[in-house]
Amino acid sequence: MIIFMRQHLKTTAYFLFFFLVTLGITGKAESKKDDAKIKITFKPKSHGNYDIKKFKLNHPINISDREIINHLVSLKYIGNFLMSKEERVFSLAEVQKLAPILVKAFSRIGTRKIIHIELESSGGLTSGDVFSFRKHLNWRFESIRGESFFQKNDVREWNVFAWKLVPQKGQLFFKSGAKEGKRLRKNWIVSNLKLPTPDQTLGDNVDSFNNLETGSSKDKIDQKLEKKLKHLKYLRDKNLIDEEEYKTQQKKLFDKLF
Repeated sequence: MIIFMRQHLKTTAYFLFFFLVTLGITGKAESKKDDAKIKITFKPKSHGNYDIKKFKLNHPINISDREIINHLVSLKYIGNFLMSKEERVFSLAEVQKLAPILVKAFSRIGTRKIIHIELESSGGLTSGDVFSFRKHLNWRFESIRGESFFQKNDVREWNVFAWKLVPQKGQLFFKSGAKEGKRLRKNWIVSNLKLPTPDQTLGDNVDSFNNLETGSSKDKIDQKLEKKLKHLKYLRDKNLIDEEEYKTQQKKLFDKLF
């Protein structure tokens, strides 16, 4: 009887050890999946078969960490099926990683390119473009968390929209087409460069916003650079240098920073 109990305890201990090891491996795999991978590239204006050739993009631009974070957390979407809830395009953790990269990208990109984002997370691929036009940022998405915007419905055999962006204060859908029949592009948000204050955008997550801003403070432009940029703008406004020279010198200053 004692021998049998010892063998039973050994077997139980073995399976318990095996279960804990397996659980540990699974936990590690899941934590890796939650670690978002970000890829930023510069694409031509014609990328994505959208006609924005006529847009006179004003890159590079000087945008602060706080401003880009405010834009990222303001981006929301909702699925086009019953019981769908409004969600953020990017989680706060993803915003923290993405914001300093975009600040740097905007300081380097030229007038003939747009910024293309690919973020791979446990929820799937989020991909889209962002570019600056006049006093607006354009955010245009192809897929959000693994769901492409335009996809085929296998049941009725026609194409449907899987989700749509949800404009917030200071944001509108982009309108395309002729003046008489303009169509709303619900995967494309045109956002004022200066959005509402964080408390209006984040609601109860103001502390999280402030933490994000503090976390990326090392990327802020120092006071000396800011003075140089203001002086450069003064020279352009007084027609002491032309627009091309202004952009060239501005890019040199940003290159020194990054």
